[in-house]
Amino acid sequence: RQSSMPADSLASVVGELQGVLSKDVSNAVAQERSLLSERRRVFHRLHRQRRRRRGAAHAAAQESPPTFLVLGFVTNPRTPKTREWIRQTVLVPAAEVGAPALIRFVVGKRGLSPRDVQQLDEERRRVGKDDFAVVDASDFNEAGGIYSCIDKLFAWFRHAPVAYPGASFYAKADDDSFVDVARLASFLRPAAGLPRVYGGYLQYDSFVTEEWRHCGWSAGQVGAAHARRHGCPKERRVYGPFPFVVGALTVMGGDLGGWFASSPHVAGLVEKGRATQGRPQHWDCGYSDVTLGYALGSANLSLSLLSAPRPLPRGEARGLASEGASGACAWRSVGLRCDAGRHVRGDGRESLRRLAPPAQPADVRARGGAGKGAAGVVASPRPARFPPPSTSRDDPR
Repeated sequence: RQSSMPADSLASVVGELQGVLSKDVSNAVAQERSLLSERRRVFHRLHRQRRRRRGAAHAAAQESPPTFLVLGFVTNPRTPKTREWIRQTVLVPAAEVGAPALIRFVVGKRGLSPRDVQQLDEERRRVGKDDFAVVDASDFNEAGGIYSCIDKLFAWFRHAPVAYPGASFYAKADDDSFVDVARLASFLRPAAGLPRVYGGYLQYDSFVTEEWRHCGWSAGQVGAAHARRHGCPKERRVYGPFPFVVGALTVMGGDLGGWFASSPHVAGLVEKGRATQGRPQHWDCGYSDVTLGYALGSANLSLSLLSAPRPLPRGEARGLASEGASGACAWRSVGLRCDAGRHVRGDGRESLRRLAPPAQPADVRARGGAGKGAAGVVASPRPARFPPPSTSRDDPR
């Protein structure tokens, strides 16, 4: 059909439409350019912020190298004076000399009364920082705390590698122990490249698995084999002998700590141990260090054993005293045990154990035959002395 609209009118309409379309397209293009420009500005701003954050993180990493040692003091939540003593005699000197260590007080989150929680919060406010590590373990208000030390020992070594990753070593000490952190770090440094380090004052023992108790203790491997034969019950299932370190100070390498934190074997052992609480034969604080050695030995791991220097005889150590303490001292476990007037426990006893003693530097060397599935590394080696079998009942620890 032919259009009835004149040609000039049609041309006018087409021109108007083209003008409108041109304006819409121009506006759309301008809006798109504006959006792209804004996106570029946002992108460059975020990029600059990311570069600044990376630079700050790099500078912080240069100023604060990764933590070499993470040390946890297993403590009774109801003894704040003991922790204050440790802060003054251990934490402050360690900070003054720049010891590469992070130090925490280990308490269990199960078995804390409302009053315990309130007192710990007050202590944090008074100190001005939170130097506690609250682990998944029982504590003093649960069954009087008779299981708390072994529960917190296992919980700490499962907690620390997760909460404080990347450390070369993870360690545990009792809160009635004095740890010279700088000397301890120096002692451990030669062993930093060894796989699965397990260190402290090395001894040997066997374990009655159904009764959660030890038997057949000795200071050396041959003596422990002899003591197991003559000192362990024949009718019970006994594992050992195996190496362990006494509980005053226990050290694990970072890789061993990582394995311990994620091991189903350890998790199953902890579950079994907690299930015995309340029974006549249960996992026991008195054998917590031996139980930890049993956990590692029964996993059939290859370990690098690092033993502290041999304690001095009582007569040679008499007259030695640590800073801030006075009295006659005698080497015991991995350090110096003294009467310390400034260290008063919650139960009124006065005691001090100095760990990582000021002996000669660690002479670390490889030595085989450290027990089932273990390759030994011994610092300051000593001649073996084997007690008679009857002494397996009188544990000198």
